[in-house]
Amino acid sequence: MQHCDALDYWGGGTRVTVTSELPVSPTVVPMVWLNSASGNKVTVSCLALDFYPQSLSFEWSDASGAQLDSVRYPVVGANNRFTEVSLVQVSRSEANLRSFQCSVIHPGGTKTVNAKRASSTPKLTLLSATTGEGQTLVCTIEDFSPENLSVKWKKNGNEVHGHNEWPPKQLGDLYSAVSVLKVKSSDWNSEAVYSCEVTHLGKTCTKKTSKALFTVKLNPPSPKQMFSNKQVELECIISGQDNATVSGTEITWYINEDKCVRSNIREATKVEGHQYSKHSFLTYNYSDWRTVSKVRCSALAGDMGPFIQDLTVNKGDGTEPKVTVHLLHEKDIGQEASAEVTLVCLVSSNVVQDYYIAWTEDVGQSSSVYYDGITFPPGKTKNGYSVTSVYTTTKEKWNGGYIFYCNVWPTGLENHMKSRGVSQAMEFSTLTFAWSCTDDVGDEDEFSSLWFTALSLLFLFMFSLSCNVMLSLQKRRVENNVGQTQ
Repeated sequence: MQHCDALDYWGGGTRVTVTSELPVSPTVVPMVWLNSASGNKVTVSCLALDFYPQSLSFEWSDASGAQLDSVRYPVVGANNRFTEVSLVQVSRSEANLRSFQCSVIHPGGTKTVNAKRASSTPKLTLLSATTGEGQTLVCTIEDFSPENLSVKWKKNGNEVHGHNEWPPKQLGDLYSAVSVLKVKSSDWNSEAVYSCEVTHLGKTCTKKTSKALFTVKLNPPSPKQMFSNKQVELECIISGQDNATVSGTEITWYINEDKCVRSNIREATKVEGHQYSKHSFLTYNYSDWRTVSKVRCSALAGDMGPFIQDLTVNKGDGTEPKVTVHLLHEKDIGQEASAEVTLVCLVSSNVVQDYYIAWTEDVGQSSSVYYDGITFPPGKTKNGYSVTSVYTTTKEKWNGGYIFYCNVWPTGLENHMKSRGVSQAMEFSTLTFAWSCTDDVGDEDEFSSLWFTALSLLFLFMFSLSCNVMLSLQKRRVENNVGQTQ
């Protein structure tokens, strides 16, 4: 009992393990991680793995040698091997600027590692846009750390100056920066190659662009195919004179800002003379297309690009447009049977809105064969916006009793098509105008009603005036005959 009391007073002492197994030094792993719950703090840790015996200690210091306070967690053992972790917390600014050392002292030897926040290589995007009398090149530098870097612009490999540059901005735990170079139209049209070079932590990243490389064109969907097959097909065309560059171009689709990974994307290549082209097609069904508001085609060729074309779908406010169909004046149409007759469909609304317009030809029965006209982009008018579609047919069909319908689907109205038709048989015999009709007689728009009323009043006025003139002439002739008889 006296012996036990002495041990209780002095404590348990140092644990001594007697074994013939040789010490196994730990594997030391430095880690840096961020915890949103810790606010502006960064946790730097040191993990000691698979060591034996259990006795081990940690020492922390920064690059200047100053000792740091740390937190140590209890050791965990299994199969006579042990694991232990120690960590320190510093501010985010300190983690970006300073490095830290973790030393692990163990009977198997002392190991020291640097626990510095891992660097992140910048991602470059080089865009070009026509502005005023020149070209503006925008080099965006994203997702890099630490924040220090340098930017150079080059033309055909030679450094050029005069660019605007903004200091890096912190976005979350990484940085972003922008550099802009304005180029004269004459220099851009000379097909020179411009490059943005960014040096970060001794490594240089480059993106290039040139007018001569290739062109990108994003074609809107064809209303003919949309109405006939209930499918929407978009076509992105890459064209250039270098076959290797064009065929090696990587084309990426983005729908509503998200990268498109749909399986219904197909590609094809074409050769026309000295011009090479690569075509990428993206197909949507009729119902899914209603959820799309923006489409982007991005083309990347090695360190050139990306070259981008966007298509924005203007869905308006959902109000129904006014649709009228007009005919080129009769005197401007040739007299031969092969002469062309031009029809114009005018679609107007109070707000800017996209319309898919296709034409049909009805000769005695309703036709489901659709044709594409030439549709122009929306234009501003005095009272809103209008879209025009032009369709050309033959005089033979026009004289043959065909009714030509302009079928309009507003993108902002679900499954709603509005049609207006015109034919020669709908004309008044004494007036050269084409009367607009619709698939729903009760749906005549205000414009057509007013036009019809005005023409009717004009006809009645002209008829009344003619009658009065004829009566006056007849009365005068009778009076003259009576005077001669007397």
